[in-house]
Amino acid sequence: MKNNQIDKIKRYGGAALGAILLTGCATVPREGGFKSVAGLARQRTGATVIWDQNTKADQQVHAAIGKLLARPLTAHAAVQIALLDNPELQARYEQLGVSQADVVQAGLLSNPIFNFDIRFPAAPFHGWDASVAQNFLDILLLPTRKQIAAAQFAATKAQVTNAVVTLAQRTRAAYYRLVGDQQMVTLESRIKQGAAAQLDLAKKLRQAGNSPPIAYDQQLTLYEHVRLQLAMDKATVLEDHERLNALMGLWGKEGNWTVPARLAIPPTHDLSLKGLEAVALKQSLSLVAARQRLRADAIALRISGIAGLLPGAAIGLDYVRDPDVRGTLGPAISLPIPIFNQGQPQVAIAEAQYRAAYRSYQAAAIRIRAKVSEAWIAMHAAHQEVLFYQRIMLPLRKRMVDETQLAYNGMYVSGFVLMESKQAEIDTARHYVQTVQRYWLARQQLRQVLGGLIPAQTDGRNKISPTRSHKEK
Repeated sequence: MKNNQIDKIKRYGGAALGAILLTGCATVPREGGFKSVAGLARQRTGATVIWDQNTKADQQVHAAIGKLLARPLTAHAAVQIALLDNPELQARYEQLGVSQADVVQAGLLSNPIFNFDIRFPAAPFHGWDASVAQNFLDILLLPTRKQIAAAQFAATKAQVTNAVVTLAQRTRAAYYRLVGDQQMVTLESRIKQGAAAQLDLAKKLRQAGNSPPIAYDQQLTLYEHVRLQLAMDKATVLEDHERLNALMGLWGKEGNWTVPARLAIPPTHDLSLKGLEAVALKQSLSLVAARQRLRADAIALRISGIAGLLPGAAIGLDYVRDPDVRGTLGPAISLPIPIFNQGQPQVAIAEAQYRAAYRSYQAAAIRIRAKVSEAWIAMHAAHQEVLFYQRIMLPLRKRMVDETQLAYNGMYVSGFVLMESKQAEIDTARHYVQTVQRYWLARQQLRQVLGGLIPAQTDGRNKISPTRSHKEK
């Protein structure tokens, strides 16, 4: 009979333990969620992303970076290199692995607890009892925990994708700063040449006694100021180059790349503000992440009452072998008595977390609306200024130089007047380049707020198109 009881323990206990182990067996995927992140990132940026895990395919992708660096970089090529090679972005991908592990963890039961007691002295043999117990709430709340983890995983994927889009826009902005500042250096070099010519003329006139010393000093002051400005602009270009290097994950000899000499001309027709807020709210990855966090907090709030009321509740099997009675086997249950703590603090915490998440979501939506308007206003103002220079100031300055040149040829004006006219033309061109650069920077800011996609305007309406404008390639 005693052997029969022991056999029952082995049979029932083994069956229960086996069921628990089968329920808990799971593995964590190595690239959890990256495929969906890569697909959405490609849609938003037009570039390929990889999670570098030192595979042969990864090595082939990195070999393509050298080909992109061998010719003058476009904005799109700079973004592509950054998304392939930026180590900070690669570190962000590991968050997917952590979040995927949390999903797997949420689907696992906690390990059962085995207890064994033996009593001394033996009379007439040792009394002992054994039990195996499983947390009751783990079983009851398993589906809900999986829902919370799935929502948090979705939030993580949105956050990682947003990091990809943000890096792409930061890289584009750094690219436009570099090209614009480099174009400015070219103009400053022309200004320096003009100032040097004016200084040489002033020197000759002073030596001939045809001008007072102050005229020469004025031209010398202008020349030295231009020379200093040129040196400062060259330093800015070097800083821009290193900043873009860091975003692309390059250093050393890899940094010997070049960019085009000029910024692309902005499009003739600018985007309309109408409908952009709705586009931003729909496409914003930060709002997607906030919504998923809000969903997770809402689920946690629903279960906070029972989770706080019955912590540590467990069920299991208990076998007792006692000198005075025969061995017995039966179910066991352990329940806390809610006298001092009835779960109110846990409920209050869950409610506060949900309210905070809801308010954070509202604040994020308000910020996005404001950023859309702010970025569009800056872009629109720069676009109008670009058109002003293109249609009025640049042609006007050229006409004035041509007229002054004719007057100089006819000996109606001095060489100083002609040089001043050319200097004014170059200064206007300098302001024009700064305005074009400001336009592209504002456009990238708007693009980031819109979640990476710039709408294509059709009949006064903004329509989303995953294709990139040829002006931004």
